[in-house]
Amino acid sequence: MTEVRDPYEALGVSATKKGVHEATKDLSKGLYPGAFCKIIDMPNMFNSDFAQVIHSDGAGTKSNLAYLMKMEGYENYLKHFSSLAQDVTVMNIDDMAAVGIVNNIFISNHIGRNANRISDVDISAVINGYIRFFEILRELGIYITEAGGETADVGSYITTLGLDATTIGYIEKSKVIDCSNIKSGDIIVGLSSTGQSTYESNYNSGIRSNGLTLAINSMLNPYYRKYKEAWDNTLEDSKVFRGPYYLHDKLEGTDLTIGEALLSPTRTYLPILKEILNIPGINIHGIIHCSGGGMTKCINFGKEIIYVKYSLPKTPPLFETIQATEDIEDRYMLQTFNNGIGMDIIVPDCKSAMDIIEISKKFGVDATVIGYVEKSKKTNTNQVIIKKGNKLIEYSRDI
Repeated sequence: MTEVRDPYEALGVSATKKGVHEATKDLSKGLYPGAFCKIIDMPNMFNSDFAQVIHSDGAGTKSNLAYLMKMEGYENYLKHFSSLAQDVTVMNIDDMAAVGIVNNIFISNHIGRNANRISDVDISAVINGYIRFFEILRELGIYITEAGGETADVGSYITTLGLDATTIGYIEKSKVIDCSNIKSGDIIVGLSSTGQSTYESNYNSGIRSNGLTLAINSMLNPYYRKYKEAWDNTLEDSKVFRGPYYLHDKLEGTDLTIGEALLSPTRTYLPILKEILNIPGINIHGIIHCSGGGMTKCINFGKEIIYVKYSLPKTPPLFETIQATEDIEDRYMLQTFNNGIGMDIIVPDCKSAMDIIEISKKFGVDATVIGYVEKSKKTNTNQVIIKKGNKLIEYSRDI
């Protein structure tokens, strides 16, 4: 039998990032090597009871979708440039939330553009997007301080628009969420990435900002190949924009178009986590932001354990459509996309799990127990086992 190649890797993108893990294996992992983000000390600066996180991330290829909306003349395309600012911000602050930092965060953004294609009006929409999103968070009691940034016209190596940011936050060492504490018997609570929360203005498809390269090229019609600046020209033409859909087509099961669904702003979980972390009775062993690696992201955390995800909720419409378009194997679908769960919270007891679910639902975000943790029988190996229909899909990683 011929082995099916990972369709994400075929596009030059890795969900597992094996090469990155290998390249960084000898670097310091910080004060808490098992934490979701690297946490560092601050000698001679502040109170020694505090630690610091400096984190960087971006919106990835999602910006190319906003560019396509512009080039196709969609009247409301600027709102998508604006929401890219939320994507960049959330990809940073929700990673930091996974170690317990949920407030008083500083952000410096970097915008790289090809000025012949991305206008000042487009850039203004991005910058105003940051301002509006920070205002929304401020109304929820979450303070993000804009700390400058850089806008660079670099058309020689950015063909459309690249959006990234660096964030800085501080945390008492006694309050750090350290995934090294995850152990056999723990319960996995999953927070939904889709639907409409109380702090969102529209239905969210759940796509967030990971897996977009595969989603875009699997779904969108070859018609869009004419925008050569919006795809990797080192790939064969047949690998890109190979789907049946146009941006204006309706996504079945929703009121969104395909373009709107793929550009749904990345949901933040900070309002929920801020409340959860302020309740002393809730015991948390780990928080996993289901970003790169999707439902298997957790495999990188903990020591010699198995994450058993036996009760994932019904797959949201966008992910069903992505998978059906190219008949993507479950194995690759689950390790590329969040498939409707944007955050795993690992707790040791049922009461903590139920409290988290109740708080999440108060914000209009569905939450449920999706699995549990058990001890691995393999030395220096973590595993993820996911039940999909009648199948058990297994993943392993040496640690």
